[in-house]
Amino acid sequence: MSFRSSLLTSAAVLAITLSPMAAAAQSLDDVGIEVLQLLVDEGVIPFEKAQAILDKAHQKAAMKKEAEKSAGAAGVVNVPYVPEVTREQIKEEIRNEVMATAKTEGWVAPNVLPEWTKRIEISGDLRARTQYDNFADGNFPTFPDVNAINEQGGTFAGNAPILNSTEDRQRFRYRARLNVDAQVTDNVKVGVRIASGDSDSAISTNSTFGDYFAKDPIWIDRAYADIEFYDGLHFVAGRMPNPFYSTSMVWDGDINPEGLAIYGDHDIEDVGTVFGAAGVFPLEERELFEDIYLYAAQAGFKGDINSDVRAKGGLAYYLYQDIQSVKNPPGGSRLNDWTAPQHLSKGNSIFNMRTDGLTELAGLASEYELLALTGEVAYREGPLEFKFTGEVVKNLAAIEKGELDQIRGEPGVEPGDLGWLVRFDAGYPVITEAMQWSVGAGYRHVETDAVLDVFTDSDFSLGGTDTEGYELTGALGIYDNTYVRATWYSADSINRAPFSVDTVQLDLNVNF
Repeated sequence: MSFRSSLLTSAAVLAITLSPMAAAAQSLDDVGIEVLQLLVDEGVIPFEKAQAILDKAHQKAAMKKEAEKSAGAAGVVNVPYVPEVTREQIKEEIRNEVMATAKTEGWVAPNVLPEWTKRIEISGDLRARTQYDNFADGNFPTFPDVNAINEQGGTFAGNAPILNSTEDRQRFRYRARLNVDAQVTDNVKVGVRIASGDSDSAISTNSTFGDYFAKDPIWIDRAYADIEFYDGLHFVAGRMPNPFYSTSMVWDGDINPEGLAIYGDHDIEDVGTVFGAAGVFPLEERELFEDIYLYAAQAGFKGDINSDVRAKGGLAYYLYQDIQSVKNPPGGSRLNDWTAPQHLSKGNSIFNMRTDGLTELAGLASEYELLALTGEVAYREGPLEFKFTGEVVKNLAAIEKGELDQIRGEPGVEPGDLGWLVRFDAGYPVITEAMQWSVGAGYRHVETDAVLDVFTDSDFSLGGTDTEGYELTGALGIYDNTYVRATWYSADSINRAPFSVDTVQLDLNVNF
């Protein structure tokens, strides 16, 4: 029921209920009837409901008259005094009763509030951020921007764009996301989310200020159907929320995989809950050549150790099929250029696919077959939670150094196949009210080919692999669903040329 409808209904009930008072009885009764008639005419409530309200009010008035007559016959004069506070309480009780009855019995006419609106939920969030990147003085100055090289279809040798590794940078950014979720039936749900972003990158929805107020693009961030075809077991198709339990070391928090997936959980009485997920996700569709796919599966368990302590753990397997690039034949052929990846970050083992001695095109040297173990233990003390999280990932198909040097034609960065992360968090798990707080600290070590550099955390070390270091974070609620957060990342390269960067982020977050 709309605010206007609620106001009119409350006015009608109050007018009729208070109508028997002294000389104003008739006028108030007339006003109440007119308001009720207006509600019926506008289709807010049915005629039968209006008549029921009127009849009930008149019954109460008749009973009151009988009581007053009996008191007068006994020679008793009652002059009651009702304090203003009590009168306000009575009006509030009447309003709440009318609203509750209207909601329960569905007084609102179908043409006032369409049925489909009851199945739609709208939510979203907005984040304003200032970010400062501080690069160490001893950083290597000319890291090639391999993603830019491939976006250009290759570049001339010695003329490749380079990454910034020396000039400190400050940016003002924002992120805006809007979710629309529709419960089509009890078993079918559709979700769509739009989001901001400087580009179509899978790992960031940040838009950066500083383009002369030019309008910013909006992207389809999610678009999926979720069908619960068995109790607790879901089939999902489309661009979906990440169905896998992990940390940001394997999957950046902004990742929304595209494809088909099945996920679900099952409670085991007095033991806990088993959960799992599996899916197939196209990564690159090629018209004339083999497509690249990710096949993934995970199984896990979560449960309470006692009334205050809970635990969760999962083992995941990720197989990237046909992602390794193939070097072109000698003599300048470009026969295998189609195997160059569309997207790269920094850190993974790469090589120049071209053999003409004049141009460069970056290829992925390694295959990726990941085994990831993720777990957490949390202690609850009232509304507060104290949680340890850990994750270990190993690339079972990582390239060996000898093979890598042979492909490159020269010695290069030492490849690595292992990544691990530990983190501690304390405070409110979700900040929804003023003065709620949380703090966290973590450390990670991610070797060259432990994970795909395009999918790992885009904030730590400004994205990529072959990096290690720590992070500190703290957040505080300032209003309901509004909080501020500060984060400090400090990262150093492991095997490649020196690259160290400290990143500080100050965020204002609003959820609705």
